[in-house]
This record gives sequence, structure tokens and C-alpha cells, in this order.
Amino acid sequence: MRLSDAGAPAAIARLLAADLTEAPFRVPAPDASSDASEGAPVYELRLPSREHESEILLLIWPSLHRADVRLGKSTWTLKGIDTVETYPGVEVLFRREEPPAILFVSVDGRVALVA
Repeated sequence: MRLSDAGAPAAIARLLAADLTEAPFRVPAPDASSDASEGAPVYELRLPSREHESEILLLIWPSLHRADVRLGKSTWTLKGIDTVETYPGVEVLFRREEPPAILFVSVDGRVALVA
């Protein structure tokens, strides 16, 4: 699936058993004079990291083809995501083709970025 597909954030949240909400901010519309509430939505998914005994915040930016993972003071960001692969019971994989990179988020709250 593509990150911008309708229902992609909800499908990712279901796989990760994460709470899904719309972020309190949006991607600004190209027309800077427009109301900020008219921009593209950003989604927040929250899930526990069993390994780190802390909460992971996964931000999904469909219109920017971007995903950010925040865990404590660490952040992983992947831009230019081409596809999202889901492996039920295992993980979500965000893939960029050029230059090649992969961001993994597991159902146990493990995170890895390979670029």
C-alpha cells in the first residue's frame, strides 16, 4: 500500500495495536494565506515499546510520504516513502526506493532504520 492510500494510517494502527488520532497540527496548504486548518492531516499512533518500557510515537504524514518515530529522546525519520508493507503479528515496513531505505516498526515496539 501507499502511505497516502485512504485507510493506510488505520491499517497500520490495527497491525501495531496502536491508538490512532489526528495530530493537533496539519501540513500547511501550499497557499500560505489559507487557514492552517485546511492543510493535510498528520496522524499519531501511540504504542508501547516492550524493550524500552516506554511509549513510541509514530507520526504519519501521508501528503509528505513521511514517517517519524519518537522514542524518548531519539527520533527516526524516513522521507519519500514509496510503499508500506505490513506483516501481521510482526511489523510495519516503510520503504523508499531511491536512495534505498527502510524504516521498521515492530508490534513489540522495536524500531530500525536501514539506509
